[in-house]
Amino acid sequence: MVLASRFTDRAGKGIRTAPRDAIIAASTRPERLGLSFGFHRAMDTAGAVVGPAAALAILAAWASDYRLVFWLSLVPGIVAVALIVRFIESDGTVSQRHALPSWSFRSFDTRFWEFLLVVGLFSLGNSSNAFLILKAEQVGTSPAWISGMYLAFNGVYALVSLPAGMLADRLGMKRMIAGGFGLFAAVYAGFALAVTPWHIAGLFVAYGVYMGLTEGVQRAYLATLIPAERMATGFGLYHMVVGLAILPASLIAGALWDTVGPASPFWFSAASAALAAGAFVAISTPRSAKA
Repeated sequence: MVLASRFTDRAGKGIRTAPRDAIIAASTRPERLGLSFGFHRAMDTAGAVVGPAAALAILAAWASDYRLVFWLSLVPGIVAVALIVRFIESDGTVSQRHALPSWSFRSFDTRFWEFLLVVGLFSLGNSSNAFLILKAEQVGTSPAWISGMYLAFNGVYALVSLPAGMLADRLGMKRMIAGGFGLFAAVYAGFALAVTPWHIAGLFVAYGVYMGLTEGVQRAYLATLIPAERMATGFGLYHMVVGLAILPASLIAGALWDTVGPASPFWFSAASAALAAGAFVAISTPRSAKA
């Protein structure tokens, strides 16, 4: 039952994520896309901090009653669905003439596919955050400290997301994305070299800065590459590429950890991010400048 519930949860995430991002893009003026996606990431991550904290409070007050936590978790979900039904309106772009979705991708230009290749290359090195926790344990960090570090990571992520989106609208999204890839490479190289819990603590904070700088900005930039009438399809392709890369990324990281050593998966991730940064700079340079 737990496994079935987890699969259902992930299926729900797969169904809702692309339309949600498309709604954000359709509801935003082009010059404010960074702000809108940054605001979304800030609120989403704030929920990732408040939700577990509320669950811990419930478990402390009601003697580890996990069933009560799950029942109460239904409440914000029901409220969210009610808000969508009440306030989210159709943007009028859906054609009623087609009973089935179109599988033609001709309306997506070269820049879109090039960006997806860069995202796929980066995601291939972006293994599960469980490896960060394993590294923290390996250098002697206590479970309580690890929980605190992860909380700090999410807190920094939430705090940085909104100003990062606003900054991207002013300075340009391409610079933020390229710089974010570079920061990721530096952070993962730091995890490879870390030998004390204090090193890990600082790196978790820096990792939160990276997430805040790039997660929303990447989606905002993607919205500029997708035709308006295919927005949800474009975001669906983006999330599909990221999702398909997660499994081999973690398998590669696990194999490297077991066969080469605990530092090797982090060096691999850093190298993938550095390559993705270089590739992104190459594809985002105007063709005339290359000539």
